[in-house]
Parts: sequence; C-alpha cells; structure tokens
Amino acid sequence: MVSRPTPSSLLFLAVAASLAGCGGGSNVSNASPRVSEIPQQSTTGASAFTLQLGDYLTDREGATLTYSVTSGGGSFAGSIYSNTFDTMGEYEVEFAVTDGDKTSTGTIPVRVTQGHFAVVREDSSGLLLLDTRTDATVRIAGATSTPSIGGTLADGRLAYHLAAGTGQQLWVFDPLKRTNVRVAAAAGGSATYRAKTSDGKIVYTAGTGNELEIGVYNPTTGVRRVLSTAGLSTVTALVNSADLVFYEVSVNGQADIYAYDVAADESFAVGEATTDEQLLQALPNGGVLFSRVGASGEQDIFYYKVSTGLVEVGADQSALASLNKVLAGVSTDSKVVFTAEGSGTRAVWAWNPANGTSVDLGSAVSASAWNTVVAVGAGNEVVFQSAAFGNTTESDAFFYDLDTATGATLRNSSDLSTVLAVSSDGTTGWAFIRPSGTASSILAVSMVASPATQTWAAGGTASTTLGVLTNGDVVGQRADGGALALFDVSAGTWGTPITGTGLLFEGNGLDAGDFVYRQTVSSQSDLAMWDASGATSVTISDTAGNDVFQAKTADATILFTRVVSGNTNADLFVWDGTTATRLTNADAAGIKHDHSVLGQYTGAR
Repeated sequence: MVSRPTPSSLLFLAVAASLAGCGGGSNVSNASPRVSEIPQQSTTGASAFTLQLGDYLTDREGATLTYSVTSGGGSFAGSIYSNTFDTMGEYEVEFAVTDGDKTSTGTIPVRVTQGHFAVVREDSSGLLLLDTRTDATVRIAGATSTPSIGGTLADGRLAYHLAAGTGQQLWVFDPLKRTNVRVAAAAGGSATYRAKTSDGKIVYTAGTGNELEIGVYNPTTGVRRVLSTAGLSTVTALVNSADLVFYEVSVNGQADIYAYDVAADESFAVGEATTDEQLLQALPNGGVLFSRVGASGEQDIFYYKVSTGLVEVGADQSALASLNKVLAGVSTDSKVVFTAEGSGTRAVWAWNPANGTSVDLGSAVSASAWNTVVAVGAGNEVVFQSAAFGNTTESDAFFYDLDTATGATLRNSSDLSTVLAVSSDGTTGWAFIRPSGTASSILAVSMVASPATQTWAAGGTASTTLGVLTNGDVVGQRADGGALALFDVSAGTWGTPITGTGLLFEGNGLDAGDFVYRQTVSSQSDLAMWDASGATSVTISDTAGNDVFQAKTADATILFTRVVSGNTNADLFVWDGTTATRLTNADAAGIKHDHSVLGQYTGAR
C-alpha cells in the first residue's frame, strides 16, 4: 500500500524548497541590467563628450557590468562613454551592457549644437558643409543645378540658391535636423535671398517679371508672410538694426518705399512721393537712406528713422537743392557722405543726422572743383581724389576726419595721384597712393596728425591691387609678380620685400600680420605664408600640382585646392601650420570631383 502525503508534509516540502533557494546552488533566474531612459544630451562638439552611464543603470544582483558601443561611434572606459562628434546635428548612440550572463541595450541621444562651417561647392552641382573644427562634411545638395550662397544664419542654417531653368530656387538647409526646405515654391519663377533679421527670419523676393512678391520666411516655424505682390521697381530690400524690413513697391514704373514691422506684423508707408524712390542703405543708428527724383529732375537723398521721421539729406544747404546727389559712404556713427554734382563741379559733403547739418569737405581742405570719394575709412576719414574739371593729367588726394572735423592734403603734385586703399589698426590710419609719375612706388600716407609718407620702391611697376589684412596691415604687389611687401600700419613701416616669380597675394594667414601668397616654382603654383612674428616665409604646399588658396578658417587653418598634372579636378586640402591634409578624394565610384570654397560661417543653436 502506497501512503499519500498529508497536507502538513506538503507544507514542509514547500518551505524546505524555499529555504534552499536562498543558499548556494540557487536556481532563481539572474535579472538583466535595468536601463533607465537617458534624456537628450547637449554638446558644442569638436571636443570630447562624456557621459557617466552608470547613473542610468542598475543591476539587482550588483554584478560588475561591461559596456560596449553597438552603433553611433565612441567608446567606453568602464561606465563612462566618450566621443567627439563630427559636427552640428542630432545623433543616437546605441550601446549594450552585460552582467556576464544577461545583456540589455539602450540609446544615448546627443544634440551637437554648434558648427564652424565652410560652404564647399562640388563640381557645378553639389553643395557641402565642411566643419572646420573636425574636417567632417555634410552633404546639402547632390547632383542638382549650380548652387550659390544666399545668406547664413546665426543658428547654423544656410540659405542657398539652385539654378532652375531660366531662374533659381531658394532653399534653407538645417544642419541640426539635416533637412532642406524650399522657400516660396508656390510663388513660381525665381526666388532670391535678400536680407535677414537679427533673429534669423529671411527676406526674399519671388516670382517673374513685374509679378514679384516680397516676403519674410521664418525657418524655425515654416511660416511665410507675403508683404507685397505688386510690381517691385527693384529687388532691393533692407533690414535695419531695429529689424524693420524696408522694401519698394512700384506702380506704373514709379516706386514708393514701405516698411514692415516684424514684431507687430504690419506694414506702413515711408515715402509716397509722386516721383520714383529707390532704397540705398541702412545706417548703424537704425536710419535708412533712399533716393528720390526731385522737382528739377535731380536725384535727392532722404533719411528715415522711426523716431525722427522723414528728412531730406542736405536740406540745410540751399546751394544743394538742384544738384544731383549720390551716396558715397557712411561713417560708423551714421554720418552720410555724398557727392553733389552740378555744371563742372562735383563736391563732397557730409550730413549729420543727429543735427541735420551738412559740411562741404572739399572746401574745408581747399580741394579742386571735381572730386571723387575713394573710401570712408575705419576711423571715419573720408578720402577723395580731386582735380580741376576736365583735367585728366593731374589729380590730388585729400582726407577729412569726420570725428575731429579736420582734414589735410595727402598728396599734391603735378601728376595723377591714384588712391588704392585706406586702412587702419583702429588707432592710426593710412592712405595708399600710386603716383602716375613714379608708378614703381606705393606711398603710404598717414592720416593722423601731420601726414607723413612711407614709400615702397617696388623695383618695377606697382600693381594697383593691394591686399588688406584683418588687422589693417597692407600687402603691396609688383605688377609683374616679382615682389611683395608688407606695410605694418601700427609701426608705420614697409617690411623687407619678398622676391620671386609669379608672386600674388592670396589672403589672411594664421595669425595677425600673416598672409598667404602664391608663387610660381618650376612651372607650378605653390603656396606659402609670410609669418610676421618670425619675419620669415613658411611653405604651405610645394607638392606637384597647382595650388589655389581658398580661405583662412576661424579655427586657425588654411583651406586650399590642388590640381595635379593630368587631372582637371581640384581636391580640397587643409593646412594647420605644420601639415597639409587631403580632405577630398575620388568617391566610391572612383569619380574625381572639383571643389571650391564659397564662404564660411559659424552657427549655434
């Protein structure tokens, strides 16, 4: 007879089994590591991003965990993840974590919020962004029509054009989202970038012929505001420092000036005369200039500012009433420089919007009757050439300092004084003049205190083209490419010339006072940099092929292209002061592409 277990014996067996599970030899299953949701991480990029992943994981048994990246790049040191991301964008890093028995997975979302971009055209159809901090590229457009830059936005977006039939399309690329959006596709015809507001809204025109619309597009929201669909006399649009959008509307060929207040979302008339008006320029103080045909058929200039209203430039001088006025420049404090032309005379004037007064600059320095403004310098010096009316064999050069209300003669001689450039380091200002009588010389003439002249005898005909560096220093060139010379504006001296063959100034070098130049050596074009601090030349590239300077980046590198013998494509290279690195090469299909840099900018989200 087989005995049956009693309820009490069953209870005993259950308890015994439970107790056995708490000791060695347990058969309870091991739990997988638990991964908590990881919130989106943010980094500016170009430097190592790190995250302590242990803060987002638990393991019931307290086992030692091992981490690994399954996609997205980077690596682990223990529980710390690290990676240097290529450029601006949104990334997902997938990882696995194991306790030796069980494995769990998770995702790290990372937003890289900044990029230092060079805009690179590939062949005649492609468009790339090169992050100059990491040398990584992002493709914007592929095999499309000829691309060009419209404008760059502070948040990293790029407005660009693509050729389309007889016109062009306007697109906006977002390097963070990696998206392209076409602007004003519904308007038909061409679309063109015109200006931008401080918060990144884009002013554009679109349409065909006289059926143009002018509008404002917000790339953040995708909202497009059409300001006018009437015929535009010109395609000019301006944005002032207060983010008012100024534009022209034409009826029967006669244009009036309007303004659009972005914040209030309303437009209002600025100029509604019965004669034609044309926008000219926005001033630093928020004012805007436009021209208007006057009562005698002359061209007048008008100034508008919300707090001031509409004022005619030069209206305080009755002698200017019937003269033809042309805008020549604007000072840093918004003084308006213009010429006023009559019978046999062209005078240079400056008008101050703060008090509405005008000054005849030529009369102040006893200039001749026929004057031509060359430049308004960084120190608010108005530099102009002067001659007697009809005299083609003699001209002199003068300057007038708008800040000090003083001026002087830069050069007075019996030949032609051609002002090539004006430059300053913020303290001293210089005008650079090539006399026709000694065309082998470039004169640097001081515009501080009593003018003093420093002469570079080039040893051959001096080029009329000068290189001007961002620190104000100037590079003179000989027309035959036989010599270059640097003028230090702070020291007021010409340096020892660089001599060679095919010498040509190319652009700014790595540090202040450095400059890149091209030279011909053994029938090829090489690149070198003049190192101002070491007073010596440094080779950038002398490898076989023809090199062309493209840009000095914000990250202290030099971008250049090279075409090697037997090829027609230009590959892109970067030089960091020591080593040149090739950035482009044949693609996966073995096709070699041509590259050039269209521009550069920095964006941060």
